Amino acid sequence: MSGVFGYFGSTASAVTVARTMGVALSHQRRSVVTLGAAGAEGALGHVGIGIFNRRAQPVTNADGCVHLCLCGEFYYQDRRRAELHAAGALAVDADDATLALAMYLREGATGLARLNGAFTVAVWDESVGALIIVNDRFGLYPHYYAHPAGALIFAPEIKGVLAAPGVPRRLDYTAVAEYVRFQQLLGERTWLEGVHLLPPAAILRYTPADGKVVLTKYWDFDAIKPAPRVSFDEAVEETIGRFQRAIDVMTLPPARVGVYLSGGLDGRTILGFIHPDRPVQTLTFGAASSRDVHYGTALAQCAGRPHRWFSLDDGRWVLEEADRHLMLTEGMHSWMHAHGMSTLEEASALIDVHLSGWDGGTTMGGRIGEYADDYLFREATSEATLAARMYEGFCRAFTWPGLTDEEASALFLDGNLAGRARESLTAELARTAHYAPPYRADYFYILQHCRRSTQNMIVFQRSAFEVRCPFFDYDLINWLYSLPMSILASPVLHRAVITRRMPALAHIPCEKDNLPPHSSPLVRGRHRAMHRTQRVVNRLAGPYFPERPRLYADYENYLRHELKPWAEAILLAPRTLERGLFDPAMVRLLWERHQRGDELWTIGKIAPLITLELVMRRFIDAADQSTWHDENKTREWVS
Repeated sequence: MSGVFGYFGSTASAVTVARTMGVALSHQRRSVVTLGAAGAEGALGHVGIGIFNRRAQPVTNADGCVHLCLCGEFYYQDRRRAELHAAGALAVDADDATLALAMYLREGATGLARLNGAFTVAVWDESVGALIIVNDRFGLYPHYYAHPAGALIFAPEIKGVLAAPGVPRRLDYTAVAEYVRFQQLLGERTWLEGVHLLPPAAILRYTPADGKVVLTKYWDFDAIKPAPRVSFDEAVEETIGRFQRAIDVMTLPPARVGVYLSGGLDGRTILGFIHPDRPVQTLTFGAASSRDVHYGTALAQCAGRPHRWFSLDDGRWVLEEADRHLMLTEGMHSWMHAHGMSTLEEASALIDVHLSGWDGGTTMGGRIGEYADDYLFREATSEATLAARMYEGFCRAFTWPGLTDEEASALFLDGNLAGRARESLTAELARTAHYAPPYRADYFYILQHCRRSTQNMIVFQRSAFEVRCPFFDYDLINWLYSLPMSILASPVLHRAVITRRMPALAHIPCEKDNLPPHSSPLVRGRHRAMHRTQRVVNRLAGPYFPERPRLYADYENYLRHELKPWAEAILLAPRTLERGLFDPAMVRLLWERHQRGDELWTIGKIAPLITLELVMRRFIDAADQSTWHDENKTREWVS
């Protein structure tokens, strides 16, 4: 994916090390890497796919003592650009990297933190002898770093960090426990001790002279202040205005814009806000009979937009895409979340930028995952109660239901590991004690589940095209989380936005409940009554009305049929069973239970074990990272 990378340390040739890192990161056909020396102490580089940040990086100031690399982009900077231009500090047609450089030269790291957008910036400032890394408020371009023996190594992928010398491959056993229980990692943890995810809204300052790293947070959710008394209608109208502004700036030409549509709310919301004069390509994937395909196609037709459907009628596509998905997400997302991977190559011929509906149901819908009883989190009466409910949510509700406590205790050979996931979650929750209830639960969910789990869909999409996230627009988030919880947490808010802005799209049902997301109870009531009548007719007289399955991809049955040999070759291999992490008898029992098919959602117990073994082979067993890239892929180097 797009990112910045660098090496600063004691190695004689930092550029040579950075070049090796760039090779590890340039594993996609479209990868373009540029790099250069940053003083005598290090080297900086940029990797992308040739859509954003096309200029060779790093960019430097006039005397050559400040070097800067940028991935991503900035929004709403016209006034700032005009001010810098008037002061003679910026050309009229300067790109975003040059804007970032001008802001740094004028205001330092604080100037970078004031920029609005989705980005990560790395600056080597020789005049102060420091490397500075700044990212956006939500960490929309994930980056990892390590600090071994006083050196500093950073990259958008762990494989890039491991390509530098001196980074040990010590397995983080707490990460193993988290992944087995939650199907994701928490906080800034990775698979390896000493390799960390850069927090959002971070300023990292590294000084080679003393080898120290200092991390500061320049923004946090508690900076959002409650709105003055606001009515529901006012909340809807202001939300419409702010979301429209975000969509307008994210659909500016010349980039070809696309939107993936399902039967949900988020993609249709984006589609309805795109100005009729601006072209957009819509895309849908899934089994032909699924609700997603049926309703996604209907949404595109209603909006009068070109549409492309990609079939997922069986699981053979997983066999073709699992390795690439692992390479791109580095195991942070299980293979059973790889839907969309098989569409990327063809989609990249149609679009340059995807406007993602990523977690719009969280931010605009005020939902904590798919949980039906959000109040259980927001109205927890004690720290222990909140921790217990969050633990249950991460284990059983926020994704496919996973292992029970009893199953986990039987699975782990080391009894201490069985409880480590709960301890880790409790510790992460304690770090959010400064958030005001009841918003604390929402912010914890965004920071932990949205950022550490579902954001990986954006990570693998960025191998083919760039991705913009309108539901994480700064101004929109500031507004939504200033609203009273009685408005924000109501599903009616999102429905009202859709109904007022695009009433035709509000009449097309959603895949989750087969009801239109209309704000009128009468409209929803009529559909509910119609579906009840259809079910009665089907039961008494035969299948006159189609009953479409909700799931676009049936991973449960894939694993019992076309994926069975692949999964068994990983899960039941001697190499896997002899690692000493899990009881082989319990692994076999879980597999047999899934194969019998007499329980619901056992895939949430099995799939993490498969992914974890693949991670072990990639990160822990491998002596080098040669398996991560193809030396025959075309690359472009600029030094």
